[in-house]
Amino acid sequence: MSEITNTKSPLTTDAPARATRISLLDYLRAHLVFGRYDYRYYVDAREAGATHAEVLEAHANGFWVGYYAKARKAGATHTEALEAHSNRVWAEHYAKAREAGATHAEALEAHANGLNLAHYANARGLADSPWSARWSAQCDGASHAEVLEAHANGIDVERYAVARRQRGASHEDALLGHASGIDVAAYAAALKAGATHAEVLEIHAKGIEVGSYAAARGSSLFPASHAEVLEAHANGINVANYEYARAWRASHAEVLEAHANGIDVLEYASTLARFASHAEVLDAHAKGVDLEIYRYVRHYDDFWGSHEEAVEVCLKGLDWPEYTSMRRYSGVSHAEAIEALLASADRGDLEG
Repeated sequence: MSEITNTKSPLTTDAPARATRISLLDYLRAHLVFGRYDYRYYVDAREAGATHAEVLEAHANGFWVGYYAKARKAGATHTEALEAHSNRVWAEHYAKAREAGATHAEALEAHANGLNLAHYANARGLADSPWSARWSAQCDGASHAEVLEAHANGIDVERYAVARRQRGASHEDALLGHASGIDVAAYAAALKAGATHAEVLEIHAKGIEVGSYAAARGSSLFPASHAEVLEAHANGINVANYEYARAWRASHAEVLEAHANGIDVLEYASTLARFASHAEVLDAHAKGVDLEIYRYVRHYDDFWGSHEEAVEVCLKGLDWPEYTSMRRYSGVSHAEAIEALLASADRGDLEG
């Protein structure tokens, strides 16, 4: 009988591509059952070792052929795929768990214990997890028993996966952080940033969000010390906003100075993010300028203004969107835009 050879597949696999020989009769029957679109998944299932009868049986049991193909490609046998399906395990997540090294029995046990198998797979070390390209060489995946123990202890498995795979925490680190009442991923990030267990406990006891603390400590360009974070907090500065300001090149002393001058640290950080300097922010604030308008005039879309120009626009109460539009699209100078806007305001063309 004639055969159809198909080497094309929409699903990726680490296995070497090989031709799949499908008889003309199977080809016609599969097209009748699955249609033109789903036939490609039929081919994928056949490439993964399924027989024509097995694919049809899976279909007859309500198993979408695309998910069946993924399960087979992940190493599941026909019987295993059908058993997972009959246990209402989402096949795509089941396939991820199998790809991460879980056995059929382990995947079913994790599901029976109420775990999301996608998060379980990430914790185990799924090859295509969001952070695998960057971290998989550095961080070992968790074992089946470790993920189940974490779940049994009330740890969110998605956060556990982040702690283990993205932030390099050990299983014991995750258990210790959770036992201390701290989000395990944030705790792991703090340890990764160089904090000790005692320091993290002190931060947590003071009501400081550990994730923000970890971000401040772990900045690759402008890391804050434990003492600096504590001092910022003691001065009434939100640590997340403090970290934001430090990330935009402010020193510890500069953040404290801005705060002491009555500038909201979030606004301060947001204005630094529009490429104003520390001195410029302080000068604008001292002149009574609305920093929200000021930062838009400094950098609005692809328009870049100077400190002096932005201060003048704000102090004169001009229509700043019109000003930036004129500068961007009409090619006029700052002085020309100011003159035109003042004239328009005098005529009542624009609101002041």
